[in-house]
Order: sequence, then structure tokens, then C-alpha cells
Amino acid sequence: MLTGMRRWLDSWLFQLRAAEPGEVFLHQRRVFVLPSRAGLAFLLLLAILLIGAINYSLSLGFALTFVLAACGVVDIYLCFRNLAHLHLAPGRATPVFAGEEAQFELLLINRSQHDRHALWLEFIDNGDGLPSPAHAADVAARASQSLTLSAPAHKRGWRPAPRVRLQTRFPLGLVRAWAYWQPDVAVLAYPQPETNAPPLPLAGQLRQDGQGSAGHDDFAGVRGYRAGDPLKHLA
Repeated sequence: MLTGMRRWLDSWLFQLRAAEPGEVFLHQRRVFVLPSRAGLAFLLLLAILLIGAINYSLSLGFALTFVLAACGVVDIYLCFRNLAHLHLAPGRATPVFAGEEAQFELLLINRSQHDRHALWLEFIDNGDGLPSPAHAADVAARASQSLTLSAPAHKRGWRPAPRVRLQTRFPLGLVRAWAYWQPDVAVLAYPQPETNAPPLPLAGQLRQDGQGSAGHDDFAGVRGYRAGDPLKHLA
């Protein structure tokens, strides 16, 4: 029950959605911002500076504290703007064999007037319980950038793309902005070919005249159509 409540809370709080077809727009309510470890240390430093300035009545101490606090507020805005209002779209998905890495192409589309820097993309859960490697990308203004993320395809059949997390700490690293995206794309995993498999028969048994003959019940190869061949034997 606790697991179900946790999933419901994550889905409601962090806007976790089902697969979204087509192009997705990251509006403001889908981007979340929290202080990083460096940001928490920065807040502690500001508190110490403010207490010292109040205790000793230092005008320059007040000025330094307020200037640093203003830099922190500007960093929050720039970090949020670096990720918000970005367009996302799935790309090509090439079929693979079972047991190989499925490659998912993801497109980052920037239709705004400012560049996007240090965007990190990763799969939250790629299916094997191991952390997925994150990939960084920069997207220029009025441009797009493609990234390829991989996830293991253990079983044959359709392998849907895991949920994607986009995050950035640009420019100062004091805060972290992130968003979630579930792309509507899947990779087809074919059965893994047998190692050193015997070759398929290409002809029937040899007759005395040296010519092969194919029976009506057993498959002996593929040949051209001949008049009188039964319809059930046509490929």
C-alpha cells in the first residue's frame, strides 16, 4: 500500500504521465527547481554573512550579502529558463536482437531566442536496476539537437522507451531544474539467432540423374513458380 501511495504521490507531484505521442512542450508547471548541495552550502554562507554583518554593523557586509543573494536569485531564474519552454520529440528506433542494447533517438527542439546549455538526459529505470548513463547536450537558439539513449532489450518483442529525466544546473550550479518525459516510441527486438546454427536446406534429395527434387510435404527450398504448383505452396 505504501508503494502505491508513493507512486500516486510522485505521479501527482512531479507530473508523471503515460506515453505522450508526438511533440511535447515543457511548460512551466512541468519544470521543478530545488537547491543543490552547493546551493545549500551557499545559503548557509549567506546566513553566516548576514549574522556577522548584523552583529558588527558592517555596511559592506550587508552589501556583500545582498549582492550574493541577488546572484542566487538570478541563478534560479536562469536555471529555470534553461529548461522551460523546450520542445521534445521521439526520433528513429532501429530494431535489434534480444539481448542487445536498444537505441532510442530523442530530439531537443529549441524555438526560443536564447541558447540552452548543459542539458543532461538519462533514463530513470532502464529495466536492469542499474543507473543509466547521462548524456549532455547544448541546443542553440532556433535549432534542434538529437541524442541517443540506450536501454537493454532482454526479451524479444516490443521494447518501449523508459521514462526520461531532463535536468540542468546551468549556470552556477546552485540549483537543479528537472523535468520528466515519457516518449511514445518502442524498439522491436527480434529473437537472437542461434550461434553456429546449421544451414537451411536449399534443395531436396539427389536423384540418380543428379537433379534435386522437392516433395509436397517437406520444405526443400525456394524456387520460381511453375505451372501446376498448388496455391498453398506459394510464398
